[in-house]
Amino acid sequence: MSKKGEKEYFKSIRATSSSEFEIFNPSIDSLKIPEEPVKVSYQFGFKPTAGEKLIYFWPMLGEGYKTNPFKSAERKYPVEMPYATDEVYILNMEVPNGYTIDELPKSAKVLFNDTEGFFEYVVESDGQNIQFRSRIKLNKANFQPADYGTLRDFYALIVKKQSEQIVFKKK
Repeated sequence: MSKKGEKEYFKSIRATSSSEFEIFNPSIDSLKIPEEPVKVSYQFGFKPTAGEKLIYFWPMLGEGYKTNPFKSAERKYPVEMPYATDEVYILNMEVPNGYTIDELPKSAKVLFNDTEGFFEYVVESDGQNIQFRSRIKLNKANFQPADYGTLRDFYALIVKKQSEQIVFKKK
């Protein structure tokens, strides 16, 4: 984020949608304060293409893991991440006018080695609004080679869940 700059960062988010997509009130908070968590927030709007009967909407909007960072089948050396992780992504949105929810991803919570972390993926809707939250929390940054397979499988599940889409159907 700090290398790209705020303008380029939000431009890359906009590029994830094929529909007319606009971002309003973008902000990045605490980017230059290393001790504080970085908070990215914005509002968005999009217009479906005329005649579009189904809209496939990816709630991560360009964020999240698209590929597993642990590609090798096995590892002989420890995994050393720069820091423990607590990534939270929240999306609140209204169902587009003229559409209903056809399909929502299922919520899930997966523990990593009992107490070393978890992945939480929660999707809720009242029919008019959707609330979505994805959270990855790892309590430590170093993992022994014996934990590599579990770590790799954990991230494979994250990639799979974060790639699921919400499907809207025209009324």
